[in-house]
This record gives sequence, C-alpha cells and structure tokens, in this order.
Amino acid sequence: METNTYTQTSDSIEAVCKIRLGHTDEGLALLESSSVNNTIKNLTKAEVAYWREDYKNAMYYDEHALADDYDWSDPLAVTHHLRAYVMTAKALGSISRAKEFLDYYIAQQRGRYTPGFIKPFNTIYKNAMHRLDDQPTKDSPVDIEIYNESNAPSKFIFYTDSDDTSSPQVAEGISKILSMMWNKVPTIPILDLYEKYAHNITLDDNHIMAARTYLKIGDYEHFEKAIFRYISIWRPTDKFEVMPMKLFVFHDIASNLTTSFKNILLAMEKGQ
Repeated sequence: METNTYTQTSDSIEAVCKIRLGHTDEGLALLESSSVNNTIKNLTKAEVAYWREDYKNAMYYDEHALADDYDWSDPLAVTHHLRAYVMTAKALGSISRAKEFLDYYIAQQRGRYTPGFIKPFNTIYKNAMHRLDDQPTKDSPVDIEIYNESNAPSKFIFYTDSDDTSSPQVAEGISKILSMMWNKVPTIPILDLYEKYAHNITLDDNHIMAARTYLKIGDYEHFEKAIFRYISIWRPTDKFEVMPMKLFVFHDIASNLTTSFKNILLAMEKGQ
C-alpha cells in the first residue's frame, strides 16, 4: 500500500540504492512492492525506462508523476525529465500527446502557485513547447566550436607550479581553469590538459564539455571515456534519482548514446 506523502520509505531507499549500484531489475522489483508514493515510483521508473529505451513506458511514467505536487529538491530535475520526454515524443511521433500533457502540466502548476511564483514553470512549459515545434529556445546549450591557434578567440596560456597529476588539490584548480576555457581556446591543447588531470576532476561540466568536444571532432572512443568519468562522479540531487538525466539536455550527447552503451552505464555503480 502506498503512502499518502512523498516521504521516502526504508524499502524504497533500498530499492533506489540497488538501482544506483547497477542491480536494476532487483531494485525495480523492490521499488514496485514498496510502500512509497506512486509519484516517486513513477519518476524512478521513468529514468530507467529512458535509459533502457523503453520509450512508451518512459512517457507514461513521467505523465503520471511530473504534474503532481511533489516538492522537488532540485528544480532542474524537472527540466531534465522534460528534455528526455520531449526528445522521446518527437522520436515516437507523439507530439500531439506531448502537447496535451504539457498543457495539463502547466494548468496544474498554475493552480498551485501564485503569479509571483509561477514564472519558472511558465518558462519550462514554453521551452518544452518550442522544442516540440523545432523552435529555438533560450536555454539550449551552447554549440561546440573547434578552434586552432589562428582562429581561437583566446590564446591557450596555462601555468602551474605543480606537475602533480595525482593531487586532488591541483586537479580542483585545473578543473576551475578548464571550466572557463572551453569554446574559447584552441581545441587540442584544452583536451590535452583535460586528459592529463581527468581522473581527478570532480566538476562534472568539464566531463560533459570534453565529451561534447570529442564528438565534434569525431573521437567517439574518448567521448565514451569522458561520459564514463562523468557517470562515476555523478551524485543524485533528489531521492528518486537513479540515473543522470542531465545528459538528455545535450542533444549531441543523447543522440550518440548507443543502446549497448546505455546498458553499460545503467549497470555501473554510481550515485553513492
């Protein structure tokens, strides 16, 4: 019997942990039999379904969860789910269905929030609708640019007093430098710097930018390695999260995640 609140139950905590550890089927079975609210069940099942390319069920689970009055720990998680939802709806040719759901979604939010608090939801709604119609949106990630020494907006200048690639402290400093250099300096030198310290980089956006840059230059092997690194440091921001849905924000990444690669990532130990 499900609970009437969104409080996590001990059996649902165990279920989510099992899925994060890669024991997906065992975790899903435990989640299904748990007493946690159906909204949390559906959000978790939606994430697994997207990664398993079980798209019809993924849309169904999100449609039966996203419009509820769940108090999200991380509001961006809503955006991440809706990015995957819209991408799936377009792939399945279910645009009319998606628009109908989005109209219902925003109607529910407008019934809960006063005008002073509804603006973020209106923005989420408008962006999702624009994507369904292949219209540009203001929250789209920047395109990846490839530069050499002659056409880069900025020169590649890097100094360090330490060449210690094993030091987390050095890697943290490098990570901050990298985050300011992507799409501004020559491509190969910044990728070389990333690779040198990648094993200790904990700022996830650097792994995402590296993955996207490798895709741009056609290096799929290093794209996968960057995604592996990102998954290994990923941490959930909400109780139901079992997979990094943020990757669906980036169309270049999402469209290059093969079925076999998704299955490998789903089976990885992560999020602990």
